[in-house]
Amino acid sequence: MVRVLVIGAGGYIGFRFSQHLRRANHIVYGTIRNSAKENLLLSNEIFPVIGDIKSKDNTTPAWIEAIKTHNIDVIVDFTPIMNTNEAILQPLIRVSKERQALGLPKLGFIYCSGMWCHGSGYEPTSDLSPTGAKTSRHQPPAIIHWRPEVEKQVVASWEHLTAAVVRPCHVYGGTGNAWDLYFAPIYAEVQKGSTKLTVQANPDAAPGLIHVDDAASALVAAVEKLELVAGRKDQYPVFDVSTSHESIAFVLRRFAEEVGFSKGGQIDFVGVPTGTSLSDMFHQAFNTSINTSSTRARTLLGWAPTKAPGYAAGMHIYAKSWLAGFLERQKKAK
Repeated sequence: MVRVLVIGAGGYIGFRFSQHLRRANHIVYGTIRNSAKENLLLSNEIFPVIGDIKSKDNTTPAWIEAIKTHNIDVIVDFTPIMNTNEAILQPLIRVSKERQALGLPKLGFIYCSGMWCHGSGYEPTSDLSPTGAKTSRHQPPAIIHWRPEVEKQVVASWEHLTAAVVRPCHVYGGTGNAWDLYFAPIYAEVQKGSTKLTVQANPDAAPGLIHVDDAASALVAAVEKLELVAGRKDQYPVFDVSTSHESIAFVLRRFAEEVGFSKGGQIDFVGVPTGTSLSDMFHQAFNTSINTSSTRARTLLGWAPTKAPGYAAGMHIYAKSWLAGFLERQKKAK
C-alpha cells in the first residue's frame, strides 16, 4: 500500500489514474483547484487537497502541507505547465532533503509527460531515444516544445527524488475532451446533414494511441515498481506507453460514420494548418506520427494493457462515450 498524491486528480487521466490506484488498494490524495470536484473525489475514495499549485501569498501550498502531514510516499504530476521545475520539482526536492536529513527514504515522483516529445516521424524510435536534442531525429511540436527539458530535470533529480517519467501517447476513451478538436466539428456537420466533410488533418498521419485505462494502469505499475527502476544515477527511468498506431484519417472516418455520416461518404483531408495559434498548434500535435513500442514498460514495470483491439476498431463504443461527455459539457456551458 502506497500513499500517493495526484497533482491534477480532477483531470481526464489524473482522475482515472486515481480510481485505478484505489482499486489496487493504495491511499490516494488528489489536488483540485476549488471545491467543485470535491464530492466527486470523495465519492471515489480520494482525499481532496484544494488549492493552487503555487501559492499566491507566499504561504506553503496545500499540496506541500499534505505531503508532510499525511506522509505521502509518491507524487504523480499531471500538470501541463512549463515551469514544472520551479512550481513542483524544486519544492519536492526541498521536502525530500528534509526527509533524507532524518534518515528517511526519498520522496517518489512520477512526471506524466507524453510521446509527442519524440516529434513526428515514421522511423522506429523508443523511450531511450533522445528527445528535444540536436541529435534527435525530429523535434517535438511547438505546443509542447518545453517538455523534453522538464523530463531531463526530473531524471536529473535522482539524488533527492526517486523519480521517473511516463509518456502515454495520445489518449482516448471515456468522456475526455481532447478529441473535441476533431470530433466536435465533424459531429456538427453531420447534424446539419452534410454529405461532404472537410477535415484539417494529414491523411498520412499515424499517431500512437492508448486507452485512458491502459495509460492509468501503466502509471500504477510505475508507482508500484518505482524503487526498482529509479533513484540511481545509472538508471534511465523514462517509459513510453502505447497500444496501437493508427491512421488518423481512418479514426476520423470511423467516428463520422458512428455519429451518422454515410459510409463511403466524401471526406477531404486538407492537411494541417501551419499557423501559430493555439488551435493550429493543437492540430499539428494531433498529427504527430510515432512508431514506437512499450517493451521497456512491459518488461521493467510489468505493465499489461487490457484494452483491445484499438481506437478505430472500437469506435462503436468510443464515439458514444465521447458524445455523452461532449453533450454534458455543452449543457454545463449554457
